[in-house]
This record gives sequence, C-alpha cells and structure tokens, in this order.
Amino acid sequence: MGKLTPSLTKSRFWQLVPYTLLGTSLFAWVSSAHLDRFLSVYLVLLAAQSGTVGIYLLVGWLKSRNR
Repeated sequence: MGKLTPSLTKSRFWQLVPYTLLGTSLFAWVSSAHLDRFLSVYLVLLAAQSGTVGIYLLVGWLKSRNR
C-alpha cells in the first residue's frame, strides 16, 4: 500500500461520517424501544442494510450531479 496523503485521509474520514451517524442512531433507537431480542436484532439488520444502500445511492447521485 502507498502512503496516505493528508487530503486522502481527510476525504476518507468524511466518507465514513454518514455510516457512523447511521450506526449510532440505530443503536440509540433500538436501545430505547425495549423490543424482544430477536425482533430488535432483525430490525437493526434490516435498517442498517437499507440505510447503507440509501447512503450509497445518495452519494452516487450527488457525485454525478457535480460532474
């Protein structure tokens, strides 16, 4: 692997922010819901998948708009 330049590291950090916010909000939501263990795990997985796909599509759409 090559050296990471400061701009590349900074860019990578900002790319991970939406996923970190999604994970934190999902954890807080499920923790406060007081659901059955199986149901809470199922909802976290379902919401994480849909959120990740949504963020991926949004970033792709924003990049195509800026070209």
